[in-house]
Amino acid sequence: MRITATQYAKSLYEVTKEKSQSEIGVMAENFVKVLAKNRQTKLAVKIIKKFGEIYNKENGIAEVEAISSRKLEADQIQQIEKFIQGKYKVSEVIIDNKIDEKIKGGIILKIGDEILNGSVERQLRELKKCLKK
Repeated sequence: MRITATQYAKSLYEVTKEKSQSEIGVMAENFVKVLAKNRQTKLAVKIIKKFGEIYNKENGIAEVEAISSRKLEADQIQQIEKFIQGKYKVSEVIIDNKIDEKIKGGIILKIGDEILNGSVERQLRELKKCLKK
């Protein structure tokens, strides 16, 4: 039976939880050896991604990709942080602001698998749908 990337990530998280940096280094080295022995090094990228997701969930961290037409200002970032903290019950929010000039206005937030589309274009499409009814 093959072990999945998620299973590896959960195992790695459990063995490294509450360990010192030196202990984590040794465990990571051993973990890579296990992957190589099981001929599953190709899963490394997926394992790292899943490990990050597990770590963030367990530690109350939300990573958010905020897509806007221009760089967000400090007060806008604070509003997004408060919104995300309330909606997802997390203590820390990490925002990566991506600029996309195709967006006419508003913002698109990506949190994990969820997309919150608050762009002007989407709002206009919804308004058009309502008016056609």
